[in-house]
Amino acid sequence: MQSVATRIEVLGRARLTLPTGAVHMERKTAALVTYLAIEGPTQRSRLASLLWPDAPDSAGNLRQSLHRLRRPLGAQGLEGVDPIGLCEGILVDALLFQKHFEAREYSKLIHQGELLAGFTYDGCDEFEDWLRIQRARFHYQQCRAAETEALRMEQDGQFEAALDVVRRLLQLQSTSENAWQAAIRLHLQLGDRSSALRAYRDCKEQLHRELGIDPSPETRALVQDLERPTEQEHSRTRPPEDRSLDDLCPPHLLGRDNEWALLEEAWAAGRPVYVFGEAGIGKTRLVSDFCSAQEGSWLLVAARPADPSAPYATSARLSRFVLGLEPQRPLEPWVRQEIARLVPELEPSAPPLPSSPEEKARLAEALARLIRTHCGKMSALVLDNAHRADAASLELHLRVQDLLLEPGPEGETLRMLTCFRTGELSPAFEDRLREHREAGLAAWLSLEPLTLASVGELIDDIGVPELKSIVPQMAKYTGCNPFFVIETARSLLAAGFDGRFPAAPPTSDRVTLIVEQRLKRLSPDALRLARTVALAGADFSLELAACVLGLNLDQLAAPWKELEEAKVLRGATFTQGVLRRIVIETLPQPVREAVLRRISAWLQQRR
Repeated sequence: MQSVATRIEVLGRARLTLPTGAVHMERKTAALVTYLAIEGPTQRSRLASLLWPDAPDSAGNLRQSLHRLRRPLGAQGLEGVDPIGLCEGILVDALLFQKHFEAREYSKLIHQGELLAGFTYDGCDEFEDWLRIQRARFHYQQCRAAETEALRMEQDGQFEAALDVVRRLLQLQSTSENAWQAAIRLHLQLGDRSSALRAYRDCKEQLHRELGIDPSPETRALVQDLERPTEQEHSRTRPPEDRSLDDLCPPHLLGRDNEWALLEEAWAAGRPVYVFGEAGIGKTRLVSDFCSAQEGSWLLVAARPADPSAPYATSARLSRFVLGLEPQRPLEPWVRQEIARLVPELEPSAPPLPSSPEEKARLAEALARLIRTHCGKMSALVLDNAHRADAASLELHLRVQDLLLEPGPEGETLRMLTCFRTGELSPAFEDRLREHREAGLAAWLSLEPLTLASVGELIDDIGVPELKSIVPQMAKYTGCNPFFVIETARSLLAAGFDGRFPAAPPTSDRVTLIVEQRLKRLSPDALRLARTVALAGADFSLELAACVLGLNLDQLAAPWKELEEAKVLRGATFTQGVLRRIVIETLPQPVREAVLRRISAWLQQRR
């Protein structure tokens, strides 16, 4: 039996901890021992093909690596000849981690590192794929362990210890709003208002930089009272020049009277609502303001960009939010068992994700029951950014929505509102939503850009009088998109606004990111055509485009139609000046110059 002092560490930097000291492993040896630890005894041929797929003597390379491993471990380190595996007496931190996680002993799991941290395996494609999956699994479990342990410590009043765990969680997952919310709460529990505000601003910056999104309403709600001035501060009028650019947000919802009336009609009928609109058009603001104006509380949960990589990721987040509303409320055993499919920490032996139609239907019934019991006093449940949700969660969402159409046991009605970004759903799923609308099972609301008059009201509501003189130029440049208007106003003021709208207005990173994401959804031909329109300007014609792109006129029909349906072009004009600008700026300079030369040559020939 191997000495208990011998330990193999592969979470973090790979090394052997022996009675005589620590020995670091080279990358192939570390890969070999990690694979054997996780997968168990393995055929030699399998190991050789994984780690030396193109080597002429892969079997010899394997023998050398096994020799390097046996030398420090001793004769009892490996067992078997073919297949070969690790002896039972060997302690491997990854296996201990798994054991503690399954036993829900989370306090022992919050200081682990990445699996084989620092190692890459170029040329070992199959092993790299395996390692990528294992790293994702351990990373997820480390995050869940830290999140659960921090919550336990917070509930036990161990605020400083919980804050240490939350900091570790943020190192693992810097875009976790749950972790940022916990950090803000814990700072407030410790009486540190300034650190709570700093945590919120760090959260906001991180989400903008990594995901291009704003903090959710529930995160903003944690610091609302902190950002309000005290009575003494409120009695003093703050001079405009001291005003933070982050404050340039209109306090009132403007230009949405018709949409508000449609929401009121659907609300009175208890019908779910699908809200569609392009990025920045104001979907979240409209729904949030509307729900806040109704009686009763409401809950907003947002899908995230990474959700499509994991089935039921969005549904799992929704379930955790709902469970968190009343964490001490008992669940019916069958509901608990089903929800554990989405939230494995509910049950030590959680069942797998549903696969059959019967399992999916039962999970939908359980989630609907969970929502009824935990959100019974709420008036609305909002799923925001639903275009980012994984396909399995979207299907489950529709099933649950149908189950919640009927009033609850006490006659209560929970309204469901779902926000989607236009053009980012699969045509098949969008057709499903249209069928719901046509059958009277849901209302459909499409948000269009503001009118010129509403843009003027919005700028007036911002409270910077000098911007009123550029309302027409601002409307044309932003396409009357409210978020683009606000961001452009901030950029102009930050750059030193002199009263004139510049030929090349500064563009914020957030607007640039939204536009670039929009352009990525275009086909190559449509993007090439858009760039030709942008560079040709007033000289553009279809004949010019056909010459520059080397196409026949009839070959321009499909990309032209795509640009109009995507609302990039209206006729030969860009719907937003900022769109035209970023279309040009994303074209590499040498290519841009070559296209301009073609345009110039064609124009000279015509003249």
